[in-house]
Amino acid sequence: MYILVAGRGVAGSDATEREKNSSDSGPVEIVSPSATASKPSSTDSKPGTRDAQSLAGRGTDEVEAALGKPSGKLQTSQGALWLYPEWRVQFDHDSQVLRIERDQPVRLSKLDPQFVASSDAVAKGAYARAAADDAARAKAAELQKERIRIVSNGGQEVDLPSLMAPGKITLVDFYAEWCGPCRQISPQLEQLAKTDPDVTLLKIDIVNWNTPVIRQFGIQSVPNVRVFDRTGKQLGDATHDVSLVMKRVEQAKGS
Repeated sequence: MYILVAGRGVAGSDATEREKNSSDSGPVEIVSPSATASKPSSTDSKPGTRDAQSLAGRGTDEVEAALGKPSGKLQTSQGALWLYPEWRVQFDHDSQVLRIERDQPVRLSKLDPQFVASSDAVAKGAYARAAADDAARAKAAELQKERIRIVSNGGQEVDLPSLMAPGKITLVDFYAEWCGPCRQISPQLEQLAKTDPDVTLLKIDIVNWNTPVIRQFGIQSVPNVRVFDRTGKQLGDATHDVSLVMKRVEQAKGS
């Protein structure tokens, strides 16, 4: 019995000692683990969370600190323009914020049927004019081909009347590729045929001095130009003088 009481006395003494020690050491504060976790600082907020409209009048450094680096920069007549996914920041020439606008995607409204019809009509009209121009150029090219014909058959004989255009004044130019004077007067003869609707030009390549066409027309020199009136009659002898050719053309027009 004595031993049991003594044991209890020892236990009680230990408890009392612990309470005493606790009271001697001051108050004990129990701290929750969650309370020791660091709270996020307001300075850790992401760029762009600040009210962008409050940046009016601020400089480029403050804008970049608030919104971050722009996705693009442009230069306008008012100053630099910074582009963000949601904002457009316009600076003045002193690099101060002039205005800030929210960048909204452009939405296309429903097209007006009358506008569509008008656009289609304009496009069709342009296409028709282009087609008409092409046709006119093709026709002009064909007319030039008819006004200027080249016979290169190796110097064989030619049926001259069948090669002349009915009702036209025909210039027959007997020439050779190796003839320098022929190349000199050829552009003048061609220009006359292109600009005068009454005149056509027939160029016949003699090739050399031993070809049948030389003997057929008794050609002794080149250039050898002959003028035929509307009835197919030759006016004067062959010549290499372009001014004389022009006079005979005028003569043929008056006949």
